[in-house]
Amino acid sequence: MPYVRSLTDVLSGYLDWHLSRLKLMARFTSSVLTLTTTDLSKVALALKAGPKQKSNYRRIQRFLSGYEVDFTALGGLLLHLLPQRPPYEVVIDRTEWHFGETAVNILMVGIAHEGMAFPIAWTALPSGGSSNLGAQSEVLERFLEVVDPDSIEVLTADREFISVPWMKELKDRGIPFAIRLRSDRLIGRAPEGPSLPARMHARTVAPGSERILDGTRYLSGVQDVGVQDVGAEEVLVPVRVVIRRIGDEDSGDPFFILATSGIDPAEATEFYRQRWDIETMFAALKSRGFDLEETHVTEPGKVENLVGLLALAFGWTRLVGEERAAREGPPTTKSHGRKERSMFRYGLDRLQNILSTLEPQDQAFFRCLSVLRSPSASVAGRSAATP
Repeated sequence: MPYVRSLTDVLSGYLDWHLSRLKLMARFTSSVLTLTTTDLSKVALALKAGPKQKSNYRRIQRFLSGYEVDFTALGGLLLHLLPQRPPYEVVIDRTEWHFGETAVNILMVGIAHEGMAFPIAWTALPSGGSSNLGAQSEVLERFLEVVDPDSIEVLTADREFISVPWMKELKDRGIPFAIRLRSDRLIGRAPEGPSLPARMHARTVAPGSERILDGTRYLSGVQDVGVQDVGAEEVLVPVRVVIRRIGDEDSGDPFFILATSGIDPAEATEFYRQRWDIETMFAALKSRGFDLEETHVTEPGKVENLVGLLALAFGWTRLVGEERAAREGPPTTKSHGRKERSMFRYGLDRLQNILSTLEPQDQAFFRCLSVLRSPSASVAGRSAATP
């Protein structure tokens, strides 16, 4: 494929990996950007001229199953590509798809950025269903190997991440958070005393309005202490609670309730809006971009390596979109006020055009490559150009 050597050279400046691995990474990235699919049988057709499809397919499989990826180094590269500076608004969430009857789950931590999060750390869950504290702690640890806790302005999460031991871990690490609670979550006024369901505190909140409960409130839970014959111990976490009524009494859950720590509770709802950035990023990795659900890979280790390849392609694509917007103007705005294309799609269309046409577009490609080689200079240039 054209330009693979140039892309490999750039990657070698970031990752101290064997040259053959970097070449595979460059070829895979180019193939995915050209085909916009992660169906490995299709990617194998475009991976390298000359070898048969089966040979290319085996190369991909060996990378996914036989190579121990340094996720700290890769996460550092992805953070380097992020076109913003700290403090960071961090989002954590899980995405799921199925291959036949097999559920594939990825738990990911990213950084919100102008409507679409940047992936930084992730782990593949061994089975379907919600994540547990162990998986949440593991992916958080991977993230903190790359991002200093002091550079986190807030971490947002939905109702899958409401365990008290999880919130305690965030507090112990000095990470501010805004986490959505269920309406039946018990909230206490004092460490020792009665607790009431969150919806009871919300009864007097008018539709469309918001209320911050006065003073510190307490959430309780249990944590396994890991000692035989001792069992679990009760854990209390002090939080501030924000309640907004988003529906009427006839709706299934008319309340939006946040537990917060380390931030001004008056800003919690606005911070929580950034949580949607990770959903749009999942859409880019899946149906609106790289078609991750078509991969047919289900083994957790292989899935993690595959997501690493896609995360690099995503970061580069988003940078190209922002560079293109700065040079040519942003995507067209439709009559309803939304952009015709996301910044990710704006970049993907440009890269796909360059890589898939028979006529070489060297100047256009090396302009795209320059933002991968020096993203900080690219960000500085865009900042200076912004009125």
